[in-house]
Amino acid sequence: MEISIEKLVQIIVREVLAELAKRGVTVGIPPAGGGTSPARDPAACVSIDMTGYRTPVLTESRVRSLGMHVGEITVPAGTICTIGARDALQQRRIKLTFTGNTH
Repeated sequence: MEISIEKLVQIIVREVLAELAKRGVTVGIPPAGGGTSPARDPAACVSIDMTGYRTPVLTESRVRSLGMHVGEITVPAGTICTIGARDALQQRRIKLTFTGNTH
């Protein structure tokens, strides 16, 4: 039996979306033809409090836990941003701003 790569991708995507739905994760699918999702407010900025950290670290899971309306996050200067967090910021087109305070 032979299966096309397109069919394989469709099967995998369907299974991943089903598993995410079971876990309560919603996936925003962009409108056809590109563009941005109407539910997102590019001006929405979230400041992440990292005062409890000796060395603040921004992780991928922290970025992915943000609401879809977030267009920018602010963290203290000196915060370490993991590679996964940077990838998630880029994928979601979220701007990262560092404040002048170190925490």
